[in-house]
Amino acid sequence: MKRLLIAVVVALSCVACKTVPTKEQVEASKAVAAANDAKAQIAKQAAANYAADATLVPFEKMDAKLNPVGEAQLDLLLPKLKTAKSVLIRGHCYRRDIGNAKAASQTRAANVREYLVNAGVPSSRITLRYDTERPVHGVRLIVSD
Repeated sequence: MKRLLIAVVVALSCVACKTVPTKEQVEASKAVAAANDAKAQIAKQAAANYAADATLVPFEKMDAKLNPVGEAQLDLLLPKLKTAKSVLIRGHCYRRDIGNAKAASQTRAANVREYLVNAGVPSSRITLRYDTERPVHGVRLIVSD
């Protein structure tokens, strides 16, 4: 009888502990799920870019800023870049599409260089170049082992 009474008390106390999530908790969990979905999409696009051409990091035509997809693609290349003897970063911006293509291509290359140096690639091994002749908007990495 005593055991039955203890079991009932324990069961009732467990039922009483059940809480309903607040609106803020529900919204926070939705935000976390959305962030995870966004990260998965970025990783998927980076993997597709890497599979298509591992050494070309595409940029938007009118943008010189490195986007999260480009960063993720560079992260895939990091192990090879950290051990390379030299890395040539060639910024591309087609001059017929952009008025100041030279500055845009140089900025793209510099932004990629900054990202790589911050990720641990020795700056002494990195060389920057630019190209405005080809109809490409991105940065090509040429690695010599």
